[in-house]
Amino acid sequence: MKRRSEEGFSYIDVMIAIVILMVGILALLSAMSGSMLQAKGHEQQLLAKQVATSTMESIMAVKETDPARLGWNAIGNVGTNPDPATGVNQGIFSNGFQPVRLDAGTDEVIGTPDDTGATVSQLQRRITITDVCDPERPSPVICSPAGTSPVRMRSVLVTVTYNVGALQRQEQLVTVLTDYAVVN
Repeated sequence: MKRRSEEGFSYIDVMIAIVILMVGILALLSAMSGSMLQAKGHEQQLLAKQVATSTMESIMAVKETDPARLGWNAIGNVGTNPDPATGVNQGIFSNGFQPVRLDAGTDEVIGTPDDTGATVSQLQRRITITDVCDPERPSPVICSPAGTSPVRMRSVLVTVTYNVGALQRQEQLVTVLTDYAVVN
């Protein structure tokens, strides 16, 4: 009597199928983790942009504030913008990279040393304010040898750093503020 060969899968067939299935599952998991990391990166980038924008708005608001309280002379990093009469530095914005805090503090201005509250995780902010020479309206510090006119232009650079995985990235906003009187 002839024996019929048994039909079915051998152990080798099953092992090959399992290996192929595992390669597919690992590829899927890798794609999912990559997309999650990318989504987290976009979230951090959006947060960094928002922090930079709100900081820039705060700096611009200082310019429009009552000069007796803050005003144009307060737009500078700590240790800058000396008052010609007293020699006291009037710049109020922190130097170097600082943690981003949730509350503006008693002066109600974001990015100053008195900021309070919890820090925003993994974000650092640097505000760099530089006097700009305007050849048509020279300043006493960098343009005018006679020292006859005050600084009327300042460059403001806000840099916010954030992390995406092991990579550090940054968002930057830059503008030039002026203190020219409008002549009609």
